[in-house]
Parts: sequence; C-alpha cells; structure tokens
Amino acid sequence: MTVTRQMPSTHQTPSTPPTRVVLVDDHPLFRRGLAELLSEGGLFEVVADFDDGTDLLDALPTLAPELVIVDWQMPQLDGLTLMRHLKQRDATLKVVLLTASDDSRHLLDAIQQGADGYLMKDTDPERILERLQAVIDGKLGLEEETLLLLARRLQQDHRQREQHSQAQTHKQQHKQEQEQTEALPAVANPPAGPTLDGAAALDRPTTPDWPTAPEWYEGLTERERDTLKWIGRGLSNKLIARELGISDSTVKVYVKNLLRKLNLHSRLELAAWVYAHPLTPASDASRALAEDATGAEQDTTRAKKESLR
Repeated sequence: MTVTRQMPSTHQTPSTPPTRVVLVDDHPLFRRGLAELLSEGGLFEVVADFDDGTDLLDALPTLAPELVIVDWQMPQLDGLTLMRHLKQRDATLKVVLLTASDDSRHLLDAIQQGADGYLMKDTDPERILERLQAVIDGKLGLEEETLLLLARRLQQDHRQREQHSQAQTHKQQHKQEQEQTEALPAVANPPAGPTLDGAAALDRPTTPDWPTAPEWYEGLTERERDTLKWIGRGLSNKLIARELGISDSTVKVYVKNLLRKLNLHSRLELAAWVYAHPLTPASDASRALAEDATGAEQDTTRAKKESLR
C-alpha cells in the first residue's frame, strides 16, 4: 500500500496557516470526498491520504501532520491500533476516529486510549468541520449524541461494577455466616440467656461495617468542581486557567485529581461524566454540558478575547 495522492493546498493563504491533515481510510470515494471538504474552507490542508495505516507510519516523519483522521475498520491495521502507534510516536498529535460504528464499547475504548475525537461518518459535513476545528483548538471532538452514548456506557459500566461489588459482599457475608455456623458445635459452654426462639444466646458474626461512599460531588474540592465544569463545556487547560485565574500546570493537577477520584482515564470521559451525573446538587444540574452548549461558545469567545488584551 502506498500514499494514494499528495495534495498541495489550492486555497489562498489565511492569516493563520491551515492545519496539516492526513487521512487514513480504505474507501477511496469517501477519502476523496472528505479531502475535498477539508480543503475547501482554507482551515485545513490535506497533505496526504492513505488506504492503509502501515504506510502512514512509514511516512509520518516526512509529513509532520497536526491532525490525523482515521477510519475505525480497515483490513490491515485497524483504526484503534493505528491511533495507539501514532500517540506513542507523538503524544501531541491530534487523532480523530471517523467511523460508521455506533458501538458504545468502541467509543469507550477509543476515548480511554487517547482519541481526541470520535465522529460518525453520517455527521453533517459542516458539523464535521466544526468538531475538527474544536479539536485543533483544544476542545473535545465529540457530537452531543456521541457524548450521550459515552455517558450511557459509563453509567452501564458503573452499574455493573456496583452489582459485582454487592455480589462479592454478599458472598463474603454468606461465607462468614457459614463458617460461624459450622463452628457452633465446637462451643463448649455457650453463654446462657433467652432468645426469641428460646435457644441460648451466642456471639454471632456481624455484617462488616462497610463505609458508605460519600457522594462523588462532595469528594471534590471547589477548584476541582470548577475545573470539571469547564471541562464539561469543552475548554482546554489553557482556557480553564484563564477562567479560574490560575496557571496551566495547576489545572493539570486538578485534572489529574479528577481522573483519580472519579476512576476515569481521559478528559473526554470527564466530559461524559458531566452528562451522566449532575455537576452540583439537583438545583444546579442545569449547568451540565447538554444544556449549556450556547454558553460554552460564549465563554470560549470571551476567554480568547481576554487573552488578546
């Protein structure tokens, strides 16, 4: 497999250089259509496209792309594996999976392993351009429908973990009770005293005093809550730092704490968490991402204007 074509930029040079993009998709017609879509507006420059990810890995050093758009299902090297290789070579490289699969497990795998975006191939072309530009700006490359799908998957996985934990607890309690029952005949002089059934009172095992997990929101500091709110609205670390009046490195610490406390793996999972759980008590649940898309754009615009002062 080789590079199917090398595409020079045909648009006028804008004030900001266009983003260098590489496409990887084994369907030539779709690949050509996407290349034309990206090149029309002048914000992106498709420098090369491939029908196989192995050829991209060989040519990557000479292409120096800023964004790679990868199909999920390809015969030689699937999109998820290719993304892992790309991230290992350059952690700053933006990688977006553009796929026909709406499997929530695929989506979760992609996010957990570092994808910067996950877009469906039937997404409106203008929305694809908007989401890709959002990725370049440091935001999240997910459509609201996809983010809701991810949130539901996280909820489902959480319920399964809870059920498994409860089952393990019940199993342990049953085992303790069984062991205690089997040990009863060995008691030589059980303590006397009436019981409800007239039998002697015995020291019986008690249920383990499992600590009640506090509400997840109560386990976060005020700064962590603010950071989570802005992550849910799609802001990058730099923009969050401006909103909160703190340094980028401090924001990174808050993000790390959030991932640890909520047992998540990426910023995109944090954004999905906002969908799945209220950011604040019920009275403030309207701040969730699904109900705040318009405000998010306004906040981002204002933050950018302030940075130019």
